[in-house]
Amino acid sequence: MARILMGVILVCGLWALTAAPALGEVSFEGKTVKVIVASNAGGGTDLSGRLINRFMQKYLPGNPRFVYQYMGAGGGKIKAANYLANRIKPDGLTFMQTDSSPIQPHVLRRKVIKYDPTKFIAMGGIHRGGSVLFIRKDAHKRLTDKNAAKVNVGGISGARAWQAMNVWGAEFLGWNLKWIVGYPGTGALVKAISQGEIDVLATQNAYIINELKDAGVIDLIAQEGIRGADGYTPRSSFKDVPIFPELMAEQKIGKLATAAYESWMGPSTIDKWQTLPPKTPAEYVKVYRDAFQKAVHDPEFLRLARKQFSQDLISVTGESLNKRLPQIVDVPKEVLDYASKLRKKYDVPER
Repeated sequence: MARILMGVILVCGLWALTAAPALGEVSFEGKTVKVIVASNAGGGTDLSGRLINRFMQKYLPGNPRFVYQYMGAGGGKIKAANYLANRIKPDGLTFMQTDSSPIQPHVLRRKVIKYDPTKFIAMGGIHRGGSVLFIRKDAHKRLTDKNAAKVNVGGISGARAWQAMNVWGAEFLGWNLKWIVGYPGTGALVKAISQGEIDVLATQNAYIINELKDAGVIDLIAQEGIRGADGYTPRSSFKDVPIFPELMAEQKIGKLATAAYESWMGPSTIDKWQTLPPKTPAEYVKVYRDAFQKAVHDPEFLRLARKQFSQDLISVTGESLNKRLPQIVDVPKEVLDYASKLRKKYDVPER
């Protein structure tokens, strides 16, 4: 009898194992995923993320519904990162769409920071080829004329990576600038430069740049450049635009100034990216990273993204981003102090 009972138990156990789903299997069927957007609606972060998510949604098992929560105004990027790190349950149903602002080394010195970006679990990102800096044609002559009215640099904040080109331009190229920040998003900035409210702006979005250029509104003055093992290369759409680090090399600005510039501009190499909260289970991380890569390599996504954002578009894996994050945020104090000194000298708001 005991042997018969043991056999029945063994058979039932084997049946249970074959009937149960595999350990770690993930399905989003009937579920809703919340996307925390660290920007206002309609900006570059929002638009690029929505395009990625449109394709990622079909590659996630169970095809979940996506809802969006915007945290853009009033230091929203920092609020979004704090919120993701401290308030969100890591259950695989929430992730953040952001840009490089929350990982700026000088931003991470602020007391309001309640997160460690190296603990975030990146799903993946896209890079559009680097920012291109441009100026209104009617303000171009004033750029290096200290006797003329200052040229107005617009921005959402003074902490954006591309603002480093302006600060170093003021210090080493004699650019005659002042800053006007606090705009709610890219759309408002484009309208402002079109109307002459501001004179200088930068973006990685080739569609915006070409629209303003073709309308005869702007001149292109410098670009961030695409950094590789052998130095910088220009974006394919803007081959004749000077590469700003090469302009600085001609000025022989020194190692400390170069390192400070790179500490400010370096996070932009991540550009637009998506991340899960710390401690998200490994099975969810894998599913999201796989879906992200399938989305950004989808032929229709590439067609639309290259049309809307940049011909130089490249994708970055989540694993690669997580390796780069510690390198970006780990900056010596003297380097950050140098950048901070220049910001104060030219009265550049950090927020």
